[in-house]
Amino acid sequence: MSAHHGDTLAFRDKRFLLVEQPLEAYFELIGQRPRLHGGGCADGRGYAARWEIRDGWLYLAGLAGQWADNSPVALQNLFPFAGERIFATWFSGTLHAFRQDDAEQGCGAAPRRYPDLVLTVDQGRVRSSSIVHRGAPSAVDAHAEAGLQAGREAMASAAGGSGLMI
Repeated sequence: MSAHHGDTLAFRDKRFLLVEQPLEAYFELIGQRPRLHGGGCADGRGYAARWEIRDGWLYLAGLAGQWADNSPVALQNLFPFAGERIFATWFSGTLHAFRQDDAEQGCGAAPRRYPDLVLTVDQGRVRSSSIVHRGAPSAVDAHAEAGLQAGREAMASAAGGSGLMI
């Protein structure tokens, strides 16, 4: 995992790219952000975090990046008494994620594909999760949309062309 690819999340045996950055909430909580090397990417965070949901809880499971002196950042640098993963009690909010493609990219977001994942987290505990499937419209969906459009046109003509539709 390279520092410029962003945060990832493992959930139900799938890998996702996270939009939000839960570790930033921790830095706000402790009142300071470590001096990390920004790298060559626009976001300049200097790290990429690996997250996982295990038994309904959000964990920080890995960290890659560099300190300002170019030495590598490890999870134990920020959490010295931690084991292999950190329970993310500091994070409450909504996480949005996209399925991760296998293709590696340079700076910026990797290609995204669906389904989208939305998680609501309260002090590290996942309160709700939903997957939004957004594939190409099927023939049935296209037929239904054509029927709706024909109904709209019929209503508009019945209204004498006034264009008012309810």
